[in-house]
Amino acid sequence: MNLLVDLLRKVLARPAVSVSALPGPDEVAKAIADIRAIRLSYCGPPKLENIAEALMRVRRDKVPGRYIEAGVALGGSAILLGLLKPAEVLLELYDVFAMIPPPGENDGDDAHRRYAEISSGKSAGLGEDPYYGYVDGLLDKVKSNLRHFGLQPDGGTIRLIPGLFEDTLYPGGPIALAHIDCDWYDSVRVCIERISPKLSPGGIMIFDDYSSYSGCRRAVDGWLAEDTSLEKVFHQRSLGVRRVT
Repeated sequence: MNLLVDLLRKVLARPAVSVSALPGPDEVAKAIADIRAIRLSYCGPPKLENIAEALMRVRRDKVPGRYIEAGVALGGSAILLGLLKPAEVLLELYDVFAMIPPPGENDGDDAHRRYAEISSGKSAGLGEDPYYGYVDGLLDKVKSNLRHFGLQPDGGTIRLIPGLFEDTLYPGGPIALAHIDCDWYDSVRVCIERISPKLSPGGIMIFDDYSSYSGCRRAVDGWLAEDTSLEKVFHQRSLGVRRVT
């Protein structure tokens, strides 16, 4: 009896283990609807649903590592990641938080036409809002948007890293999930080169612009041709790629 009492005391003295429950379908749908209602994401509902589906998969599979977003815009998809991720998992958000850099020689006419529209000052925003690249103080705006949803961007497990990817994107590993939303070939290629070596088995990279811009598609297709440890897990507007081994 004394042995049993001692054992119970030891068990009760251990610190409690935090178990973060998976959000349910209604919670996911509400988060997407709330983000869209106040015009914080250029991703339509199908793309946001893809992000949520990938996040749920890595959570169910207990894939180790941090979450990353490269290309934040107004912070809509970052908010979705922040709301649905486990509280203790680090979310890193990379962006210039200003006007998007121009496409390069590996991009097609589609990218150059789009950038000409943006740089002319004539790109439309969401609803009656200005295009996000024209917003002064975009970094502070994104932080405010995160706080609106109860997320804390100034420390803890959400970090905003401003600057060009080639200068700032040196993430630690392992990485469980990465959302890549940066349009052009060179930016996407930097993300692939810096993130994929640290992607955990079972980890997923999502490419928002795979079906939108030829440069993004060229960068991703080149990577998939080189690395046989990957599989496509969805291609519905955006593309999800999972590391198998």
